[in-house]
This record gives sequence, structure tokens and C-alpha cells, in this order.
Amino acid sequence: MTRLKLLFVGAIVATIISSFPVNAQTEKSLDESFSEILNESESYEDYKVIRTSKLRQFRSAMYDSLTSYKATISSLQQELSTVKSDMEELKSQFSAVQKSLNESQASSDLISFLGFDMKKLTYSIFVWSVVCLLMLCLIIMYGRIKHVCGVVKRVKSAYSKIVEDYRNQRFQATEKQIKLKRELQTALNRLENLQGVEQH
Repeated sequence: MTRLKLLFVGAIVATIISSFPVNAQTEKSLDESFSEILNESESYEDYKVIRTSKLRQFRSAMYDSLTSYKATISSLQQELSTVKSDMEELKSQFSAVQKSLNESQASSDLISFLGFDMKKLTYSIFVWSVVCLLMLCLIIMYGRIKHVCGVVKRVKSAYSKIVEDYRNQRFQATEKQIKLKRELQTALNRLENLQGVEQH
């Protein structure tokens, strides 16, 4: 904002300085006219006798100079008021741009998540916290699943061993039953033979 003020002040100063040569030339013209009147006037003791026509010319030149000064002052005042209005307009535009920039920066620093506006830093921390929590849960679940798989393998192995032992015992029991039946049958046959011998 200070830079804009400096530019406008510089423009005003340049405009005023550019008007000085015209005014200086007019003042020089008046001075020359006055010197010319004095030089051409006749002297009477300590007085100068000046022609009225010369005074009228000098008055006309002086009025022209005053008119030029007034026109220059009026022009400068108009330029100054124009510059002031431009400065006010630029100030309002700058304020609007600054406000828009602040709003844009504020909105760019926020992010909408589940209907809530959060700062990007807070959102980033929240997201990474959720990611870390999910990773931790996955690690724990993987460990538990691996443990369960190991238990299942051990249970299957023990079950297979139990089934095998049961089959072996069942087979052995069947063999014993068959053997006992044979022995019983043999004993019955002997008993019958003995009974038959005794009867004869």
C-alpha cells in the first residue's frame, strides 16, 4: 500500500514540476515587460513618466498570467482530486483483494471431512493416527490368526494321533475278541469231546 502512495505522490510532484517552466516563462515575460516599461519611460527628477498604453499592455499581460496561473491551479486541483479518487478506489480494491486473499488462505488451510471443517495439520494427524491404528490392528489380527492356525495344526495332529491310537486299540481289541472266541470254541470242543468219551 505504501508503494502505491509513493507512486501517486510522485505523479503529483512530477505534474507540478512540469508546470513550473510555463509559469517561470510567464514571470520572466512580465519582468521583461516591466523592465522595458521602466527603460522606455522618461525620467522626471525621481519619478518615471510611464505611458498608459504600456501600463495597459502590462496589465493585460498580468491578467493573462493570472488567468494562466488560475487555470494551472484549477487543472492541478482537478488532477489532485482525480488522483485522490483513484487512490480511494485503489484502496477499496486493495482491501477487497486483501480480504479475498485472506479468505482464500483461510479456506485453503481448511479441509472438509465428514461434514466438519478441519485444519490440514489436524486432518493429517487424524488420518495418520487412524492409519497407524489400523496397521496395529492388522498386526494384532495377523498374530492372533497365526496363533490360531498353530493351535489348529496342533489340534489336528493330536486328533489324528488319537484316531490312529483308537483304530489300533480297536484292531487289537478285535483281534483279542477273535482269539478269545477261538480259544473258547476250542475249549468247548474239548469239553464236548471229554463228555463224549465219558458217556462211552
